[in-house]
Order: sequence, then structure tokens, then C-alpha cells
Amino acid sequence: MTRPDAPTEQAWAMIETERRRDRFIRRVCVAAWTATFVVALLFAVFIAVPVVNMIRMAQVGAVPWSAAFGAAMPFLGVLWTLTLLVAALSTVGVFLRQRTASLAEIQLRLAALEEMLGSRGDALPTRE
Repeated sequence: MTRPDAPTEQAWAMIETERRRDRFIRRVCVAAWTATFVVALLFAVFIAVPVVNMIRMAQVGAVPWSAAFGAAMPFLGVLWTLTLLVAALSTVGVFLRQRTASLAEIQLRLAALEEMLGSRGDALPTRE
């Protein structure tokens, strides 16, 4: 036989499990984004060296300015892609977390309401 407070305990256990999962996902996310930005920074440094050389050559007229700007295009492509990825993933993550949190909160409120009604069962007026 189940205890009267079992639904509430189950709801709290589910919420705690979700919180632990959230913390783990947050740590993994922070580590992954940190690594991503470190790699992007290294890529920027590797691209900056040829771009600076092309700018110097364009200043003396050895190459056209479009060549200097063209040397920076690979980094701009990576930066654009990274920005789009961050925007899309963060938007999806926000919507998913809001939905999960809302459902867990609704379940907890329903369990609390059930417990309250169960404990006041004889005090409620009945219609006859």
C-alpha cells in the first residue's frame, strides 16, 4: 500500500533528479563552449598572421587590398557559423528547459493539491 505523501515525494525526487541532470549538462556545456572558444581564438591567431602580412604588402602596393580582405574571410566564415550555432542551440535549450521546468512544477502543484485535499477530506462540504 502506498503512503499518502508518496506522490509528493516522487515529485520532489523527480525534480531533484532533473536538477542534478541540469547541473551536469551545464558543466558539460561550459566545458564544450570553453574549448570551442579556445579553438576559435587559436584559429584567429593563425589567420591573423597572414592577414597582417597581406595588409603590409597592400600598403606598399604589392597586392591589391581585396587580397588582404580575402585572407580574413576564412575566420569570418568560422565566426559567422559559430555565432549561428550558439544562437540556435541556446534558443532550443531555453525552450526545452522552460517546458521541462513547467511540467515538473505542474506535477508538484498537483501533488500538493492532492495531499491538501486528502488531509481535509472530511472537512469539505458535500452537496446533497
